Amino acid sequence: MANIAIVCDREFFSPFDQRVYKEVVSMKKAGHNIEILTPHISSETRDLEGIKVRCFSKNGPPGIVAYRLIKQALRGNYDLFYCHEFDPLVYSLVLKTLTKKPVIWDCHEYLIPMKKELQGNLAAVLTEIMMKIAAPKVEHIVTVDNLLGRQLAKFGKVTVIPNYPTLADFPEKNNTPKKEPNLLYVGGLTRKRGVKVMLEAFNLVRKEFDISMTIVGGFYDSELEKWAYEFDEKNGLNINWLGWVNYRDLAPIFSEASIGLCLLQNQKRYRNAISTKIFEYLIMGIPVITSKGPLLESLVKNGNCGICIDSENIELISKKIIEMIKDKNYANMGESGKKFTRSKFIWEARENNLLNIIKQYTNSN
Repeated sequence: MANIAIVCDREFFSPFDQRVYKEVVSMKKAGHNIEILTPHISSETRDLEGIKVRCFSKNGPPGIVAYRLIKQALRGNYDLFYCHEFDPLVYSLVLKTLTKKPVIWDCHEYLIPMKKELQGNLAAVLTEIMMKIAAPKVEHIVTVDNLLGRQLAKFGKVTVIPNYPTLADFPEKNNTPKKEPNLLYVGGLTRKRGVKVMLEAFNLVRKEFDISMTIVGGFYDSELEKWAYEFDEKNGLNINWLGWVNYRDLAPIFSEASIGLCLLQNQKRYRNAISTKIFEYLIMGIPVITSKGPLLESLVKNGNCGICIDSENIELISKKIIEMIKDKNYANMGESGKKFTRSKFIWEARENNLLNIIKQYTNSN
């Protein structure tokens, strides 16, 4: 079997990178020897279910994390480098040149618009330039949806492996009526992901219903974080802020939810994709209220599992939340979504595609 280095773009443990985790579990199950190389708050080696995680401190001058990760990647006796996201793609130029070993690049974000949103125009331009240089040099590209796959196909071979949830981490539950409805949001907390809209709509709903809200995830903007907590306190919303939660610990939280929210704002990188959280909600039997988009609308319609809505219209969002709660059928919508997704939209149904790619570029059987 192959010795594989998983090279991470960002901190693996906090927030827990569930895509990396799902992939390494599949690789380990197939008998490969895996080491995860990740930035971290300190340099240490940790064990994750028998998988070695080599952590490298982010403290130091600019470029120090790249130096530490590349140094370990060159030192290890690896047969394959599996690089996640942007920085490791750039590192792969060095790794391929010096080791002649194959590189698989896993791109699970629309990197250029994401860089523009979070870091500005210059970062987006530089990202586009480096992708044009580095991406054609890797052996294979793995990505998460067909649209992104078509965009990346100009660089080389591409396989789409959606970031579906795992049945192992989201065991089936029996839906029971809640004494008090509970809204749930899971994911990064940004304006573009609808945090302000979500809280303002929740405030309107609270004026008519005893209803609670649980939010799992972290802020990227300190000003938005300050606004959110102050808005919560000022309006007595009593939101249950859980911060980032380990992917393997999400199922009990989902079990307490009545409706799952995904109110992505009108951005190009969101319109033609389906957020992973939608599938996580659905396989746990939670009906969804979500933003519009052709793929999302088709999924929700075919699964009879929720509502797609103008995600920028606060009054309409609050109205639809209230209508869904009043609708005695909304629990049945969750059950319908669960039946629709649990056999098809799961990681276990696609993991062999990943293992076949690895087999193609190593001597493993």
